[in-house]
Amino acid sequence: MDELILWGRLNSINVQKVLWTNEELAIPFQRIDAGLQFGVNKSADYLQKNPNGLVPMIDDNGFILWESHTIMRYLAKKHDTSGQVFPTDPLIQAKIEQWHDWYNTVCWPPMRTLFWGYVRTPLAERNPQELENARQLMIKVLTILEEQLGKFKYVACDQFTLADIPVALVAYRWFNIPIERPSFPNVDRWYQEVKQRPGFIKYSSDPLN
Repeated sequence: MDELILWGRLNSINVQKVLWTNEELAIPFQRIDAGLQFGVNKSADYLQKNPNGLVPMIDDNGFILWESHTIMRYLAKKHDTSGQVFPTDPLIQAKIEQWHDWYNTVCWPPMRTLFWGYVRTPLAERNPQELENARQLMIKVLTILEEQLGKFKYVACDQFTLADIPVALVAYRWFNIPIERPSFPNVDRWYQEVKQRPGFIKYSSDPLN
């Protein structure tokens, strides 16, 4: 079997989702730097495969796939025969997909503003009001997560699943940017657990950049 090829840079949150998934499932792969300073993703060859020109993208023995959550679920369906991170119960699978959609539509937009504002924007160019608005939105997001984690040990159920990975990567950014953070005991408890997982340590423990 040919080795999985993954295009993407290590500091991309979307690439980190796939890298962490690969670590959970012990999937061998080759990674090609792409995006931002590495380029590649705007080349004609890349755009022919992925017209969005974004990372990550995979080539699984000729099968091209992009969109990080779709890649995660595809790899789990193919390799996770024991239901380690993608249980076979269709109800839990639906919950995982629900939280992936929630991440995209509710959770990531305000965190993206905070991350780019505090990490990738020079101090003199920041918009304080925009950052404060995003912080308030993130508090609402984490209030939803806090309630969910009061019902279950992990995001989708009482088992660690693919639903936890994207949200944990957002939590890492939330806890590592210079902002005031209210207390969320359930989120804190969950975060202390998930950040001990090898995939988190390997791919999401470096300083933000």
